[in-house]
Amino acid sequence: MPYLTSRRTFLVAASAVSAACAWAKSGSIRVGCQANGFPLKPGDFPGLLKVLESMKSLGYTGFECNYKLVEGEFGRVAAARGQIEKTGMTFIGAHAGMDIVGGAKGAGIAAGVAALGADCIIMSGKGLSAEGAFEKEALLQKAKELDKIGRMLKENRLRLAYHNHNPEFANHNAEMDGLAENTDPALVNFLMDAGHGYLGGGNPAAFLAVNSKRIYGIHLKTFRGKQVSGQVPLGQGDFDFQALAAAVKKTGWSGWLIDEEGGSPQGGNTAAVGPDREYIRKLFGV
Repeated sequence: MPYLTSRRTFLVAASAVSAACAWAKSGSIRVGCQANGFPLKPGDFPGLLKVLESMKSLGYTGFECNYKLVEGEFGRVAAARGQIEKTGMTFIGAHAGMDIVGGAKGAGIAAGVAALGADCIIMSGKGLSAEGAFEKEALLQKAKELDKIGRMLKENRLRLAYHNHNPEFANHNAEMDGLAENTDPALVNFLMDAGHGYLGGGNPAAFLAVNSKRIYGIHLKTFRGKQVSGQVPLGQGDFDFQALAAAVKKTGWSGWLIDEEGGSPQGGNTAAVGPDREYIRKLFGV
């Protein structure tokens, strides 16, 4: 393995297992924040640590970030993990594309982020169809690939949390429902991006009502208009999350609610991260 010694991987893997078990037994909702709401460049680990302190001060308890922000620390995982833990923030997971996680670098990235204390890989893929109309064979092939990646991550003591964009929720949640029905629950969980779900014309609350036990976390974001570029702070968009909050209450779902304020080379709307936390507290009661 290119990044870590086998002994170090074993030790951190055991820690990751404990963290995963703790999530399964916690029975409570926790609130995290995606680091792409802040102006960070790939490899800026010192900057990330400062951002974690800011998140903590605003009332968040966990964070998610792109794997490129921590990849440079894979050669010094013990020290870097200690720095993360010193902030008091839980490392929810690292975000990467399906092509990356399923490619040649995937196992090394998995071992690296596990060593840094992450609980999962939040993996986004390409939707099968913008309109939600696709061939059954294509769906089954994607589901098979998700199971394969999920198995690899499980070997590294990480969860796979599949992150959707708009297409997976098009046509009445067609692709999301199909992936849930055709993947192994022991290998594939979901990081449901509710904002993209609504923007795609779907119903995230309905998906949660049926699949609550497989939803590791929920991204919260909202938009004006039909474009991703129209993202605005929570509570100011064309759709809100009352139905989702009701479904959370009804099912007793527990997991991570994660604020995600956009993301670009200049960062997202950092000023909205604090007000977003208040919105989450008022609507979801956490």
